[in-house]
Amino acid sequence: MSYTGADLIAESLAELGVDHVFGIISIHNMPILDAINRLGKTKVVDVRHEGAGTHAADGYARATGKLGVMIASTGPGTTNVVTGLYEAQYASSRVLVITGQAETRFYGKGLSYVHEAENQVPMLKTVSRRVESPRHIDQLGPCLSAVVGDIYTGRPAPGALEVPIDLQYAEAPAGSFRLPRPPSFEPVPADIEAAVHKIGSASRRVIIAGGGVICADASVALTKLAEKLDAPVLTTVDGRGAIAENHPQSVGNYFTSAGIYQSLTGADLTIAVGTKFAVGVEGGGQNFVPPGELLQIDIDPNMVGRTHTAALGVVADAKKALEAIGEGLDDVSPNDGQFNETVYEARDGVRVAMRNRLGPDFEAIMDCMRERLPEDGLWVRDSTISAYNWGNQLFPIYKPRTSINPSSGAIGPGLPFSIGAAIGSGKATLVIHGDGGFMCHATELATAAQYNVPVVVCVMNDHGYGVLRWLQDTRFGRINETDLGKMDFVRIAQGMGVPAERAASVADMDAALERGFASGGPYLIDVDMEHLAPMEISIMPKKKAS
Repeated sequence: MSYTGADLIAESLAELGVDHVFGIISIHNMPILDAINRLGKTKVVDVRHEGAGTHAADGYARATGKLGVMIASTGPGTTNVVTGLYEAQYASSRVLVITGQAETRFYGKGLSYVHEAENQVPMLKTVSRRVESPRHIDQLGPCLSAVVGDIYTGRPAPGALEVPIDLQYAEAPAGSFRLPRPPSFEPVPADIEAAVHKIGSASRRVIIAGGGVICADASVALTKLAEKLDAPVLTTVDGRGAIAENHPQSVGNYFTSAGIYQSLTGADLTIAVGTKFAVGVEGGGQNFVPPGELLQIDIDPNMVGRTHTAALGVVADAKKALEAIGEGLDDVSPNDGQFNETVYEARDGVRVAMRNRLGPDFEAIMDCMRERLPEDGLWVRDSTISAYNWGNQLFPIYKPRTSINPSSGAIGPGLPFSIGAAIGSGKATLVIHGDGGFMCHATELATAAQYNVPVVVCVMNDHGYGVLRWLQDTRFGRINETDLGKMDFVRIAQGMGVPAERAASVADMDAALERGFASGGPYLIDVDMEHLAPMEISIMPKKKAS
């Protein structure tokens, strides 16, 4: 049997260390999936929707640090991946979509070839940093190398490869794929020297760690620097786990909390590592200007000084920069003790206040979730009230790559995130969903059942879009289009082969979590919020309609 374009793709994925790919079979990708299965080095996970599969590849990438791959069909299959690529781009996640295309002799001729998508490449370019579409078999290996190389160069970003079906069947030149060797982004020595001087001259330092610390596997270097400086560490939501949140110097994801921000105003230096300083909903985040001078470390030069003016920028890989700075700080004086005490008192006070707003039931549910989830287990959230009120801040995170959430604020990615993350890591995984977002990809329960994925799915069921319902009520004094009716998610899950039960109390919830994790596979808990003591909702600033 000849060596084909499909074989080239299969061998390249194996060489890249990709253990799993997600996909939906089609006449326009059958050769690729056949080649992957014949080679036997990469497992195919059959998802139920291409958008969910791309989210699953994203979750896989975030949990493992490896390349996440989705294999789709041309045309309607590829239009479905766009939302997943959008989220991956927003989150700076290493995701590769491989899709088919019409035969090269029909491409762009307007002859209604099945699933023809003449503008597929420009569409994919709106949500990917690099897209390639070979027109000859000799171009396939170099095109794949170019896309993967771009994904791994600098700030991670998704990419896409479009492969016409005739090239998948065509005889290919063996060895034409070259494993990319992206630049290492070593820091400039003069920049490190300037950073060391600036840090050594400050006495009230604060560190803000973003998702770039996680991407660079720089958690150990970050923690060592924080300990050397005796500096408080805040994280962004995507940076959670960069330092263990039970570490005495960890403040958590609270930079835009008014109470904690006020305690930071006396800082003379902010060290920001791997964060874009996202302005958030309605631009509110831009009002939280880093206190003191800003030393910003980022692998992407376009991010330095973009949101806030930086006194000094260091363009480098976060791990390399933090290690170099740490080595250069020999006899640095620790932080001002009174400043630290002010920050930690504010941290403790805000945490207590947030717990009190949860009410007795949700506070207890959060605690039993943390107790049941192993320390290195994965904590995944969809965009829902419980995530905003406690999942993104109060729920403690102890390890890097164990906290996953929709960076773009989308609803729906939670379940497929958790499936990809659990498959990639093999670790126990817990995901919280609102019922509205869960319905976006509820059919992926069938995927979880098929592969016995170790994920416990908690659907926080308030019969509608809870976040938007709250916003409507606070801003307009009325609600509309946000009530979805009561669904029986237990029966839905059981119909797809997933064990499930309803929880209407803290005791129900704790027992269900125990059974869920003990099952070793997928398990759904339908949490009836009607029967729980309400929590005080505080998501974003209130506005009144004019």
